[in-house]
Amino acid sequence: MNLYISGSNRKHNSYNFLKEIKEKDDILISLAELNIKNCLGCNACQSNESNKCVLNDDMYKIYDLIEKCDKIIIMSPVYMNFITGILKNVIDRFNPYCASEKLKGKKLFLLVVGQMSESEQQEVADKIDQYFQSISEFLYFDFEFLHYFSSGDIFDKDDIDLVYSKEQLREIVENIKNRINN
Repeated sequence: MNLYISGSNRKHNSYNFLKEIKEKDDILISLAELNIKNCLGCNACQSNESNKCVLNDDMYKIYDLIEKCDKIIIMSPVYMNFITGILKNVIDRFNPYCASEKLKGKKLFLLVVGQMSESEQQEVADKIDQYFQSISEFLYFDFEFLHYFSSGDIFDKDDIDLVYSKEQLREIVENIKNRINN
């Protein structure tokens, strides 16, 4: 089973695209629907015997799904030249995995979508890629940046389906599925 996480604040491009690429037995969650508190930075999860976070919220649903899944596929819109705040908050709450190594050997894939063209947004995509590469070293997961999408100007199109032709999207979907499954 693979876990698909939409890091968007709404069910639109990221959620719909992940819904399109997931397989029947995979699980898709939307962070917008969950109550996840901010990490306290207390490091109790590093020092308590169970390596559990002291906050009691919906993050425990994510922890449970992560531990059961084979691969994690995350998609985030680009907000202020980075991943969304709610996704960054979830990543901050991965702190228990530093001590437990429960992510060791898991593969994490990332897709991002932003308003600018793929070439205009390359520098931002590279920074996001570098961030995930760096945290993969101490969270012990394997990481692959899959694709940056353009959703078009938010006041004009704001929809992947309107920026890419059906043929282009079909080709991208197949490429991404192949990379996830290999």
